[in-house]
Amino acid sequence: MDRPTTGDPEGTLLWADRWAASFSHDPEAVLELVDTLSDAEMEHTDDCLTLMSRILDEARMNHENEEPGANEFFQTLAAGWVERTKRGELDAETCFGLCQAYLRAGLTPPNRLRMAPDALEGHAGDEITELPDVAGLAEALVPDGSTPFETYTGLREVVGAMPAQVTASFLAQMIGQGDQRMIAAGRYFLLDPVAEMRDAAIAGFGLLAESAHVDAALLSDLILIRNWLPDGKALDTTIETALRREPSGGNVPQPWQLHRVMTSLPDGTGSQSIMGVCSRGSTRAVAAAMIKEGHGIKDAYVIPCSSRADQKSIVERIEQAMTMHDVSPSYLAPAIGVALGDGLTRGSVAAPGFLDVAPMFGIGDVAPQTEGLAALLAAADPDGELAALSDARRGRLIGKSRDWFSEHDISSSWFVSDATLMAALEAASTAARAKKIVAGHLGERRDRWARFFARSALILRHDSSARPDAWKSFAVVAQALEAGREIKKIPVFEDILEQTLEVAAARAMGELDDEPEWDNEDYEPLEIEAERPGELAKLLKGSPLNPDQIDGYLTAVLIAPEFASPNEWLTPLMEGIEVKGHGSIQRILDILMLRYDALNEAVILGEIGGRVRDLPPVRFRAWTEGFAQAVDGIKGAWPKRALSRDDKQVLNLIRRAAVEDLSPTLKPLLPSWLRMTAEKWREDL
Repeated sequence: MDRPTTGDPEGTLLWADRWAASFSHDPEAVLELVDTLSDAEMEHTDDCLTLMSRILDEARMNHENEEPGANEFFQTLAAGWVERTKRGELDAETCFGLCQAYLRAGLTPPNRLRMAPDALEGHAGDEITELPDVAGLAEALVPDGSTPFETYTGLREVVGAMPAQVTASFLAQMIGQGDQRMIAAGRYFLLDPVAEMRDAAIAGFGLLAESAHVDAALLSDLILIRNWLPDGKALDTTIETALRREPSGGNVPQPWQLHRVMTSLPDGTGSQSIMGVCSRGSTRAVAAAMIKEGHGIKDAYVIPCSSRADQKSIVERIEQAMTMHDVSPSYLAPAIGVALGDGLTRGSVAAPGFLDVAPMFGIGDVAPQTEGLAALLAAADPDGELAALSDARRGRLIGKSRDWFSEHDISSSWFVSDATLMAALEAASTAARAKKIVAGHLGERRDRWARFFARSALILRHDSSARPDAWKSFAVVAQALEAGREIKKIPVFEDILEQTLEVAAARAMGELDDEPEWDNEDYEPLEIEAERPGELAKLLKGSPLNPDQIDGYLTAVLIAPEFASPNEWLTPLMEGIEVKGHGSIQRILDILMLRYDALNEAVILGEIGGRVRDLPPVRFRAWTEGFAQAVDGIKGAWPKRALSRDDKQVLNLIRRAAVEDLSPTLKPLLPSWLRMTAEKWREDL
């Protein structure tokens, strides 16, 4: 494994991101990484702990998305911590760093790793009722000038690494002692993903209420937060105590102005990003929230902006990274309300940063909506337009779902890859059986897809640039799913099914791929002798391949939406091919690479397809046969999700041209389509 070399924190994060996904499926490798920490230099240790937090974050998401092996990953790590702590192989500093990594990933650190600071070590196993000047100690743990949220994030990484009993007492006393800075930070602990921290914060605010230190502004926050918690009733006693004292005063900040709202459509995991462009006086910021199916408000944060230009630049980068829909601010209340309700139903707490984001979105008093699908459809259709649709009109709107994959980029993530399905597909003996398994799995999760599509309908209803009936198509499909319509009678599920099978096949190939990686700067490939006229045709004599067919095949490889390695495209091409003569197969492979390089240069120069128009009919048919063979035979290279309607039409013509003479129709348009397709996918690299 390489190491970050720039010393730049952003570079280190990019390095960690690059390795995190692979490590998140290999707990033994993670444990080996941790084994190196005690003897490592400080800089190396910091880098590895940054990587560790990203690995755990990836593993957490794998677990949330029910990915194969996700449960086993954490079980193996837990067993590894037990073994290493028993043998005394993890020093205090390493344990503390690992706890921080868990906390940054939104996870509760294992008890085996948690240690009390020296000052509190004697209390680690005792019930602590009061600690002296905890607020003062907490003040010393965070830099001066930190915002309340920054204070919270800094403290939780220290406090959360302590044994549970110490954590609970520390937080309760920190808030209960009445220091205003700690009270402000304490509000975020009420929304912490770790339950013991939430409970400790509730206890701390209880102490504060009993000592009459809850002012009107804080009480307003507590009442609001109470509605966002799955265990919100635990705050009722504190709120009632504060109300009896008729509090007043407190700092009520100036309201934010919301200038623009953008959102993505839900992806295949049910995740959706919402952004708000805001200002308050001369202060500018971008507020962000992420909704995730089954988790409610999964994340929320504020991006401060130094100027109007900085804010504009940030928004532009967001729009470049993902397709966003501009929606009216009225979209936010129903969307966030349903998300909060979804989280509460599943026992999830809203992200701590939502305490800042909600007022920036202008929905500080938003209430959870637990009706789910019904609430979404009601918000999307306040005038009851759906009820007035005829059956024929509904059928046409459902039929339009066949275009969603070409109309919405986010559809590239609409597939299923949970552990249950992947295990079932491994046992499938035929393609037909695999399709049946996926179709059954999609049918079992129809409620989930109905909510995805209802959320999309709500977005498109509030997007003035969307087609007038775009929202209706999504809404009617959601209603059809709720009503029990068969999956096979909803066209979009053909694409979802096919894409799911493509993903499963790609993963299976990835697991089998043992292609060596060259990491030798002195290695130089051998020079290949140039192809002689007629040489390839002679070598292929007696086989079902011919040179034009190979050129078509290689062209499809080079302009495909997804990159295919030589191992991936050579096997479908050469499978079952027998050639005569010593060294013939190697020479064929050499010529293939020569032609591959020549065609690749044509792609780069924008000249791909130039000679196709001049091929005589028989050779043109062979070329199209090779192209179609690559499109249909190389798993994952030409995913349906990546193709526009025009692309699909041209590919169908190419397939037909392999068996019938379509030269007059196809030849004139093919060169320009090849160049445009090559340019399109190269721009996306």
